[in-house]
Amino acid sequence: MPLSDTLSNIYVFVWQKQILKQLQLNNEFFGRYKDQIFFTWNNGNEEQLGSFLQTIRDKSPNVQFQKLIGSSVPFLNAFVQNQNGDLFSRIHRHPLIQGYSLPYEVGHAKLVHSDWLRSALIRAVCYCSSVEDFNLERIYLELTCLTNGYSLRFVETHVQHFFNFFHLHPMRYSRDQI
Repeated sequence: MPLSDTLSNIYVFVWQKQILKQLQLNNEFFGRYKDQIFFTWNNGNEEQLGSFLQTIRDKSPNVQFQKLIGSSVPFLNAFVQNQNGDLFSRIHRHPLIQGYSLPYEVGHAKLVHSDWLRSALIRAVCYCSSVEDFNLERIYLELTCLTNGYSLRFVETHVQHFFNFFHLHPMRYSRDQI
């Protein structure tokens, strides 16, 4: 880990403690990746949230906040949504990025893209809180490979290998939430 990351983590830790203390009292959800945080705020109004964030800004003037208030928000590559008090998540795609495109690779593109497909399926399992959302993401990934010239056999083989490797073959065509 570079020294700058270590120093950044130390700096973030100081004001992050204040946020965590408040959120734990109210049984809220908190997530962090490097210098970006995400948390839920259900036990107060927008004014109380603004006051809470201003207290942190007063103690740490370099801290910047972007408030997104709503029942759904994008965070990094995830779309997080409150559905009747339950937290749901799925893959989020930036609207300005062209859909159905594979990462550009030089050399052994077929090998790299097969690894990409497997990684993208694993990411979908981690991000999607419902079987239906996972299946929609899987179909999107399959269509991405097909529209970029890969054969149906290539796609089916790699998707089937994914399900077999994780012993999920019964789930391949299942629509039931477990």
